[in-house]
Amino acid sequence: MLKKHFLLLTLLASALFFFCSLHYQYILSQEDHGRDLYTFAQVSQGKHIYKDMWWEYGPLMPYYYALFDILFGLKISSVLLGKAILNIFGCLFFYLASCEIMSTPWAFLSACFFMLQQHDFFYTYNHIGGIALFLMLFWQILKYFRNGDQKNIFLALGSCLLIGFIKINFGISALAATFLSIIIIEIIHSRLNKKKQRTKPFYLIGLLIVPLLWGIVYCFILNGLTITEINQCLPYFGDNKPIISTPLQSIKGYWTQNYIFFLTDWLSFLESSILITQNPTQLLKPFVLLTCSIAVLKLFIYPLIFGSIISAFWISFTKKFKSRLLEFWLIQSVLWLFIVFNLHEYIVSNIWYRSFWSQPFLLFFCFFMISTAISFVPKFRFLAGGFFISLFILVTINVWIVTKNSCTPDKFLKATTGQIYVGNESGWVSTFNEVTDYLNKNLKKDELFFAMPCGSLFYYLTNKPSPSRQTIFFNLFHITPQQELSVIRELENKKVNYVLLSNRIKTKSPELGEFGKSYCRLIYQYVGKNFIPFYSYGGNWNIPAGWANNHGVILLKRKPGAS
Repeated sequence: MLKKHFLLLTLLASALFFFCSLHYQYILSQEDHGRDLYTFAQVSQGKHIYKDMWWEYGPLMPYYYALFDILFGLKISSVLLGKAILNIFGCLFFYLASCEIMSTPWAFLSACFFMLQQHDFFYTYNHIGGIALFLMLFWQILKYFRNGDQKNIFLALGSCLLIGFIKINFGISALAATFLSIIIIEIIHSRLNKKKQRTKPFYLIGLLIVPLLWGIVYCFILNGLTITEINQCLPYFGDNKPIISTPLQSIKGYWTQNYIFFLTDWLSFLESSILITQNPTQLLKPFVLLTCSIAVLKLFIYPLIFGSIISAFWISFTKKFKSRLLEFWLIQSVLWLFIVFNLHEYIVSNIWYRSFWSQPFLLFFCFFMISTAISFVPKFRFLAGGFFISLFILVTINVWIVTKNSCTPDKFLKATTGQIYVGNESGWVSTFNEVTDYLNKNLKKDELFFAMPCGSLFYYLTNKPSPSRQTIFFNLFHITPQQELSVIRELENKKVNYVLLSNRIKTKSPELGEFGKSYCRLIYQYVGKNFIPFYSYGGNWNIPAGWANNHGVILLKRKPGAS
């Protein structure tokens, strides 16, 4: 009964933590988020991913979010609701997994710790579905260790299958980590003289059925695409594979980035200390008191984590820990299997946000060590619990206040498919509001426009489909001359009279390149020959355009008599 009560408490706490952002997004990108939103919208209108539009992840999440577009209307807040629900499910699975190896109150605290520390996939709505499923998978593995019920390992295989439909490489890593985890558990069960389970069907399904289902589904939805188009959608091979880095560089980068986060917390504390020292009356202001309190509490997280890790390992070698030793090292083994396997994308690229896939398991490891260490020091149990509850409450209040203060009129996307506040600079918001309004007023209902190099967010905000399957054009996508000619034919056949060029057509990044020089020369020549500029808005074209800032556009109209 206590477990159910705390499950409900976890549900309420996570809803309170995540639902403040249903109408606010702290950063919105015209490229990555634009791609996601446009894809979800097109799927909700009956289009097919890969065949009708470019999409670089698995097929599952576009259909998930399309359901929210259908049920709650075609607007960004519908997608944010879908994302918030996945975040909540992730917290619930984190709690349930924690219940298998620690007391119920501490499992609740672990879920709060997860909410506070987990990094958001700030650039896509897709991956949070994978995180929720990974935590469900981990919960099923721990349940199997506890009760030996085979239904848990088959549910684990179901999670692996679904993860593969979110991102195929992580489906494979999930399956590998699950196999090795079950093998370790079977060894532990045999040492504990537990009844041996018949796991042959598990390995048969995992080795044959799951990969076969992946193959059937991917072959079906990719059927009809060229090899080039498939490589652009699933960029794992050849020139389309992720940026390459050596493992040593990636490990160095990982520790450097964590050190930066540590320094950020210290600087926040120092900034608060200087503010209070110079003017103690500032503490009378509720928001200043709140931010200072959070800065002070955050300083204790790192000593608590590292102190607990050292203490837990030291305790594990003492005689009084003997009865828990096998369980302790089993959990360590399973956790580190998932941490290491989920770091594979980061290791080969040294791109920081790709390490977020492993973070839930790293956070679980940290709190598992904290709970293990605290269990041998009962006097500090309530002190540590009070610390986490206080920090969670203060951060939640702070999130609500910051979100409310950020919702100003100059940060509001006015289009009917927008209707949310964003944390981008006001100029970026103004560009999308003004240009979207201009397109809606000046283009006929069924008239299309073509956006370069990536205008998916304009397609979404105007609720108009792209005239071409290809919606993004940069160096790293290796658009072939045959694809360029195909795009040109589509523009001609659909009588497209307007082209939208953003200031992202010229960048200094070798991965992005410059339109007409490093990529899409044929389209550049076609646009230059047949279109003339007549409208421009926003952005500083003298400095590099950003991923989600300094956005400017030029609209071009077809020349009279041009074809």
